[in-house]
Amino acid sequence: MPLIAFNLDEARSAYASLELRANAADLHISTLQATVDALKTAQSAVVDRAALLTQYTVAQAQSNAQLVAQQTAQVSPDIPLDSFIGTLGLAVALGEASMPNRAVNSVKATLQAYLTFDNNADGVSKSVGVRFYQPELGQATALMTASFEIAKVPPAPGVPAPRTLYNVLQSKQALYTSSFWMQFSTGEPPATPAAQIIAAISATFGAIGGWTLPFLIGQASAIATSETALATQLAATGPSDAVAAYASAVQALSSLVSSLSAPRPYVAGDLYALSSSLDATTRAAQAIGA
Repeated sequence: MPLIAFNLDEARSAYASLELRANAADLHISTLQATVDALKTAQSAVVDRAALLTQYTVAQAQSNAQLVAQQTAQVSPDIPLDSFIGTLGLAVALGEASMPNRAVNSVKATLQAYLTFDNNADGVSKSVGVRFYQPELGQATALMTASFEIAKVPPAPGVPAPRTLYNVLQSKQALYTSSFWMQFSTGEPPATPAAQIIAAISATFGAIGGWTLPFLIGQASAIATSETALATQLAATGPSDAVAAYASAVQALSSLVSSLSAPRPYVAGDLYALSSSLDATTRAAQAIGA
């Protein structure tokens, strides 16, 4: 385009074209500015969203840690496996004790539960624990199976098998009904220890459907108290090897009852020891009143 126009119309046309270009440039500048402003706004939103996501991530991590801790508590064992087996063994022993002339040599069981580990008292070693099924802990198809057998150790050759508690108490009750034992009395008003033993055994048989080891220990304690009174009465009649043996057996029963009365988990061996000690006092008493 010529810088100098000799025609007025050409000058006007050139100016109009220049003005059009200027307006177009202004429009492009406005569009560019609007784009820059939009980008700034978008950038600010992205920064804000990133900050929110960071905060959410941190909060979610803390929440996940709490959930993990809760889930760990949920799958912690309800009972150690060895304690479960010991409890089952005691239940079998109590059932056997209530049957005259019957013995349970072994019992097999299959357990379906969650098997997990739990820290022992030292906080280092671990033991297998049992967590019983709860729907919120997952599908029942995830349960594990544990099979075990509890077998009674037979006595040494030539040694008679221990009698059940039912038979032991039955023999003791029959023994103390004799007139020899009924002649002894203590206290004011007078009480007959032999009659008290018979009453304690009758009460024990009356509750045979609900025998527990703490209950049996309490009944044995009552019997031991009455037999201690009889041992004291016998000692007053004069020294005798049979009386000394009876007093020793009664003392052993009293000591055993005292040790078993302390709060602790019980096992089948405690019941067998109690039955044996009760039977020992009966045999020692039979040597006196025979």
